Amino acid sequence: MNSPKKTIRSTCILAAAILPGIVFLCIPRIMLHYPDLSEAYALHIFPWISKPGIFINSLFPVSLSEIFVVFMALSGILWLIWLFLRLYRSKNRKHFLYRTFLIAEIVFSVASASFTFMHGINYTRQPLTNSLSLHPAKRDAADLIEVSAWLAGEMTDSRSQLPEDKIGCMMLQTTISQALDDAQFQMDRAAKVFPVLAGNGVRAKPVALSHAWSYTGITGMYFPFFNEANVNIDIPAMDLPMTICHEISHTRGIAREQDANLAAFLACISSDRPDFAYSGYEFAFLYCSSDLADADRDAYNKIIQQIPDGVYRDWLQENAYWAQFEGPVEQTSTTVNDSYLKANQQEAGVKSYSLVTDLIIDYYFTYVKGQ
Repeated sequence: MNSPKKTIRSTCILAAAILPGIVFLCIPRIMLHYPDLSEAYALHIFPWISKPGIFINSLFPVSLSEIFVVFMALSGILWLIWLFLRLYRSKNRKHFLYRTFLIAEIVFSVASASFTFMHGINYTRQPLTNSLSLHPAKRDAADLIEVSAWLAGEMTDSRSQLPEDKIGCMMLQTTISQALDDAQFQMDRAAKVFPVLAGNGVRAKPVALSHAWSYTGITGMYFPFFNEANVNIDIPAMDLPMTICHEISHTRGIAREQDANLAAFLACISSDRPDFAYSGYEFAFLYCSSDLADADRDAYNKIIQQIPDGVYRDWLQENAYWAQFEGPVEQTSTTVNDSYLKANQQEAGVKSYSLVTDLIIDYYFTYVKGQ
């Protein structure tokens, strides 16, 4: 039998091992009340502490996140079986359980610290509207019509400069590999006008199992534990530039999904590549025109009739692509993502992605029209 002193000591060690993890997870909730402090962290501390991980990650051309997830998925059951067998055969089961829980708690604390400092705190920084000095205002239908018409014109112009495949859908101007290389420079290009978009140079990683990944409905993922931006390269070419820039923006400390969407939009429309510009304008047009359809159907119909056939072909291709992946896996993935976002101070959950509409409108009236 263990002496009371040993029992107390073991209990204290277990508590000490898990306590840091709990504290780390609480830090973002505390920082939520100090957005200026979080902003300073995101701008001045995060780039430095994330630099070593990004450097190590850059040494590998493949997605380390993908390798980790696949390995854990394939080996998880084997680990459980091994643990049960060890427990069953152990002569001192209490000691074995104690060591198992201790290791698990240490891993939990390390993971909590990594997530908090590599992503969690960035959720609590100032909204991008503040950093970009946008002028939020209550916009009416006339404003929405104006922005939608502007986006439609820019989308049409950039689409006309792009090559097409044999079925008439847009193609990237370069290989996907080159687009992944160029995206960080497009972010840097936008950062010359919007310094908040600056950050470490990061090449987004292509996911080898991208087609299978599409069953989750996910186009990209930032894995904070490796400081890695991952991209589903199987998705239609039209969506790739926005997805790449969106994930890179996470590596630069922009955590909220609507802010990352706005950052990606700014990077794409600031690009010297028409395929990036088209991806940005098309993305924004879909969100704004959807709201316009609800606000003024006649105005929406008038604008949509001016969209060239090439854009419609791209939309049909996108709809056909995602239709093949609809099912329980996609629904479960959406539910999990929704819970994750809500747990990180994004009350709208997956609807956070669509909140970018108001930001785009504010951007237009602040920077394009100058009002």
